[in-house]
Amino acid sequence: MNNTLVVYEKAKKAIEKYSMLKKGDRVIVGLSGGADSVCLLHFLNSIKEELNLTIVAAHINHGIRGEEAEKDALFSNDFSNKLNIQFELLNADCIKEAEKTGETVEEAGRRIRYDFFKSLANTENSVIATAHNSNDNMETIIFNITRGSSLNGAKGIPPIRENIIRPLIFCTREEIEDYCKENSLSFVTDSTNLSDDYTRNKIRHLVIPELKTLNNNVEEAFSRFAESVRDDADFFEKSTLEAFKKAEIEKNTYSVEILNSFHISIKNRVIYKAINDFCGEKPDSKKIKSLLECTRDNTKIQLYKHCYAQTKNGVLKIFDSEKKVVKNRERIVFDSLEFNCQFGQYTIETEILENISQKIKDLLLDNLIDCDTICGNLVLRTRQEGDKITLNKRNVTKTLKKLFIEDNVSKEKRDVIPVIADDNGVVWVFGFGVNKKNAKTKESKNILSVRVSEKNGFTKNE
Repeated sequence: MNNTLVVYEKAKKAIEKYSMLKKGDRVIVGLSGGADSVCLLHFLNSIKEELNLTIVAAHINHGIRGEEAEKDALFSNDFSNKLNIQFELLNADCIKEAEKTGETVEEAGRRIRYDFFKSLANTENSVIATAHNSNDNMETIIFNITRGSSLNGAKGIPPIRENIIRPLIFCTREEIEDYCKENSLSFVTDSTNLSDDYTRNKIRHLVIPELKTLNNNVEEAFSRFAESVRDDADFFEKSTLEAFKKAEIEKNTYSVEILNSFHISIKNRVIYKAINDFCGEKPDSKKIKSLLECTRDNTKIQLYKHCYAQTKNGVLKIFDSEKKVVKNRERIVFDSLEFNCQFGQYTIETEILENISQKIKDLLLDNLIDCDTICGNLVLRTRQEGDKITLNKRNVTKTLKKLFIEDNVSKEKRDVIPVIADDNGVVWVFGFGVNKKNAKTKESKNILSVRVSEKNGFTKNE
């Protein structure tokens, strides 16, 4: 069997099915030096001219395996040079970082790794390619199910997440290693992968071989299973959002009668979302069960240190330690694009600019809106569930919730940050700038400038 062709066709299928790449993309490839990443880099290099790709190989020395890790870095550098591909190296100390943060060494390593990749993916057309394969996907699913995971854990490794792509997700480890042999590609082997000290390696070396005695193509079976689960999970997610809106009376306040009308699967998910939205925590099954019991009796329970729930007269409320239910957030609708108003601790001013100079400060640019992209009336409000934005400098679409968390915006401030929206969704967010779809371009003729100042005198666009 020609495994070079097998890998090539499976990788091309994944790229096309999930729209992983487009012409002119800059691809940051995580290169460990192992067979998977060597295969990935070689494959992407083979389609580089076809898609006009710019490829960068990124390698991390995690500071764990001493001289062996240094040899891996040298190997990765040499391999990249042979392919005439730019090579970037990060030397880290994951053990020290884990001690400092309280993470496991594996968790610290993963965070450091992806932070490095993201720092290199600093252009609009950048994507990050990792070499996860169908064996990795299967191991992840088994690992998650063994821990008692929900449907989300059974989804496995997503083929694409934000700007992270996994072209080899349908390829088996055996096919990848054969690809390397057929193309005379040498690779390194991480000694920790040969040990059964780690849970995943126990699955890899002890569990998978047993499963293959039942089905020699078990990797493909798990891939089909994961795709099916992702479809089901997507359906549940949409159904949960609809049910949540139906049950919500006002912010953090829900109708018990409507909640009880849902199937238990949807009800559990609505409860999960209600807790997560208010507390910023991902509740476990015990907390969800406690809140379900709370809806059956007129009782009050404590979910977290500053998070309580109470059912009274058929209404479930989630509130803080001061027993105050969060009020509906501010919302101001404007008939005109130009306005001047006070919004909590912020003063918001907008102005239509004429004959604007092309040479303007970057920070000001982040606050310039193309008027011709605005749909309907402008609304000044705080964030809402499902709000999303694509920032020019990051070129990744994210929910405001995730954006605020990643940028370490405090929980208190997340709910008061001004957001300008139109009928199509978020247009601009204070501290982050304008949505890419509404941003000023060279062709823009009508420009709306947003200026914000806080009570402490700080002005955002200067």
